[in-house]
Amino acid sequence: MKQIFPEEIEVDPITVYNSDVRTPFKTRPWVLLNMVNSVDGFVSFEGRAGGLSGLADKNIYQIIRGLADIILVGAGTVRSENYKAPKTPQGRLAEFRESRGQEKRPRIAVLSGELNLNPDMGLFAERHPEDKPPLIYTKSESLEENASKLVSSSEIIDFPEKELTVSRVVSDLFKQDGKIVVCEGGPNLNANLSVSPRAVGGEDPAAFLNNPVNSPVELTVDRILMEEEFLFCRYLTIRN
Repeated sequence: MKQIFPEEIEVDPITVYNSDVRTPFKTRPWVLLNMVNSVDGFVSFEGRAGGLSGLADKNIYQIIRGLADIILVGAGTVRSENYKAPKTPQGRLAEFRESRGQEKRPRIAVLSGELNLNPDMGLFAERHPEDKPPLIYTKSESLEENASKLVSSSEIIDFPEKELTVSRVVSDLFKQDGKIVVCEGGPNLNANLSVSPRAVGGEDPAAFLNNPVNSPVELTVDRILMEEEFLFCRYLTIRN
């Protein structure tokens, strides 16, 4: 893989991604957005993000997943992509996880306001017996109708409808030992994902996924990698 910014060199992507410093904050995790989009702004093809992917993208996708304590994803993406239980990272990815004191596999957290998930899908049914069950964040109003079918295969955390925000969920993930959280979308969750070097959700990375604020927050390009004509850009917020 080639790094084309800040300098043009050949790099090993496993080393690059696992060497980045990701220090959690006092009350919230370090949040990464991991999502593919086309050069003309589309985030799916024929209803699935997989149609935009390639071998290089899939490789980076697994490397970034390997960084996570918890993977956060919206219910619509879980259904459309038929989410499976996380695979066990192999080789050097496993070694890096062990060196950071992480579990063998990341935990999945799903934001599902209506709690309309199938307990037979791989995300639940194929979970490794050593792993904690997936977390599901939902509205308190949805518990009575749908919780019974999922209670044995997941850990359900509910908030009143007005309080079920991504910001609240991300804060709770920190309490669930989520020091590094990888958010995989979809577009409704990664609401402001863009190739513009500005974010319009505020300085709080959790609020980045909520409603826009009055002025954009400046970002800086930290690194750009390229392989098979795919670009992998790392943006960081600018701190004063």
